Amino acid sequence: MAREEGELAAGADVVSERQGPEGRSVLLRWLLFYLVCLAAIIGLMWSAPAVPLAPWISGAAAPVLGWFLIPFAAFLVPVFAIRRVPHVRRKLAWQLLLPLVIGSVLGFVSQGAGEDSALKERGRWADAKVVAVKNDNSNKTRKCTLQTLNGQRIKPELTEGAGCEDGDERGEVLRVRYDPEGVVSPQDKSWEPGSSVGAIAALAALFVGFGMWGCMRMSRQDRE
Repeated sequence: MAREEGELAAGADVVSERQGPEGRSVLLRWLLFYLVCLAAIIGLMWSAPAVPLAPWISGAAAPVLGWFLIPFAAFLVPVFAIRRVPHVRRKLAWQLLLPLVIGSVLGFVSQGAGEDSALKERGRWADAKVVAVKNDNSNKTRKCTLQTLNGQRIKPELTEGAGCEDGDERGEVLRVRYDPEGVVSPQDKSWEPGSSVGAIAALAALFVGFGMWGCMRMSRQDRE
């Protein structure tokens, strides 16, 4: 009896020693994965307006990747990579759903920070005339087409909330800060560069933290 108990204890020690390095390896692997996803979201969404990147990236690819595909990959890859048991017996860690949502919000905030940086670094103040108003008296976002007093068209259009208000009509002159590259939407005279460092840091910590928590929980279930 004593011999059997000793063999069981020895076996448990061997399993424990095996699971220690294995657990650290799993931890480092998923930490690296979420850090790469994090860098991709922040780097892409900030760089698209701030650098700026190629128009097709800034206009279409960046939002799709930063708001959806990369956060979705942060959820989907662990779900299919960790569990070795059949799908019907899997127990999904709810924590993995949060990086999907947090990653999308992080992409949105990072894009806003990039746009602020772009207007701060290369933006110019100008008096601009309203030459056309779109979506007036409708439920869609109101947009004002602007051009400088010397006839240069300002792109993109000034949107509702950024300075194109109900009282602004064709022929009116507005003070705006615009992007000569035509990547970032102009802002009215009340614009001031904001700081999103705190929000990005908090969202980044939550993104990695919940992702790691969910991955380690599912990995532990997989080894049991």
